[in-house]
Amino acid sequence: MNIGSRKIVVDEAIAQLRIYCESNGAVLRYYDGLPGLTTVGGSEPDKVTLEDLARTMVIGSDLRALDIPWLLEVDADKEFAAIPVGAKLEDAAPGSELFEAAIALDEKFSGHRGFGQAKKAKLLHLKRPYLFPVSDSFIRMTYSQASAGAEFLAAVHRDLVNPANVRDFKALQVRLIAEPATSAAKVLSEAPTLRLLDILASLLGEAK
Repeated sequence: MNIGSRKIVVDEAIAQLRIYCESNGAVLRYYDGLPGLTTVGGSEPDKVTLEDLARTMVIGSDLRALDIPWLLEVDADKEFAAIPVGAKLEDAAPGSELFEAAIALDEKFSGHRGFGQAKKAKLLHLKRPYLFPVSDSFIRMTYSQASAGAEFLAAVHRDLVNPANVRDFKALQVRLIAEPATSAAKVLSEAPTLRLLDILASLLGEAK
């Protein structure tokens, strides 16, 4: 499969995901809500809550004290309501209504000093986990030609709908479902394809 500027085969992807899950169990449980995906969008999907901010801390958002009141007071009710919790980036082609709605929500959380792309992406992915990719320094290396904003969203969309990638991600999910019950990676069989892409993009960026 092609992810940003990197390539990885399904066998290697499985091996890498196993390693990731063995050392990131707390992230998968408290940030991603796995297994079960019972916390998609948080307890209040159309607003940011203290619960949301606590969950982003588990994945290393490194929020500052000054970030917290600002995030709780951002008036983004209309922008959140315009995007269903289950909206998928696969359905958000650049220029589409869903893509533009995603950019409008992204912009609501832009411009606060010290609240950069990585923090914002981790929060928005939590609120709309099928639509917004996670971002970190390693993912930005993997997507070095389009590491933020609309260009980043469009680049990840292209990878998600690439027919070869669609095939490989389906094969990856079948392999994850078949993981033994003792495998930490089995919980990822329930994860959105976008989250699998995020994890692999981060691992690929870290490896270079």
